[in-house]
Formats: sequence, C-alpha cells, structure tokens
Amino acid sequence: MPAPANDNRMQPRGLRRAAAARYLGISPTHFDKQVLAGAVPKPLELFGVNIWDRAALDRLFDGAPPPANDNEWDCVLSHDKETEASSRLH
Repeated sequence: MPAPANDNRMQPRGLRRAAAARYLGISPTHFDKQVLAGAVPKPLELFGVNIWDRAALDRLFDGAPPPANDNEWDCVLSHDKETEASSRLH
C-alpha cells in the first residue's frame, strides 16, 4: 500500500551496510564483495560508523559514473598502502 501524500516519515540519506545492500536489492555478502571490487562506492565514516550515501547508490543504480576524485593525496596514500602491503609479502 503506498504511503499517503502527507506522510512525514523521513528517509535517511545515510544507510548502514545491511540497509544499503537491501536498497540495491542484493545480499549483504554480495554487497561486501562489490564494495571490495570497487563496483559499489565505499562508505563514509561518520561518527565511527560506516555509512553509504543513498545518492551515491542511486547514481550507481542509474548507471552514472562515480564522481572523479581530484584529491591527489588519495592516490599518494593509496600507493603507500599498496607498497606497504607488497613489502609484507616478500
């Protein structure tokens, strides 16, 4: 049954893991795999909790490319983590 027009329930912008998976119509386990693969946007950490942005999930579902990351430090920090992980393997 559809919600009445004067329904004042607010839909949260941020979704926890299980709710974000449910929002996309997939299981939490498959959701986790897709996050690790980079197919689903990574969460924001707000107040010590991982929260997925509903708008980012909508863009994913609509087939829009994720916004470009123009923060050059993210690449530098990512490279440092990859180098560190690689050195632990040898």
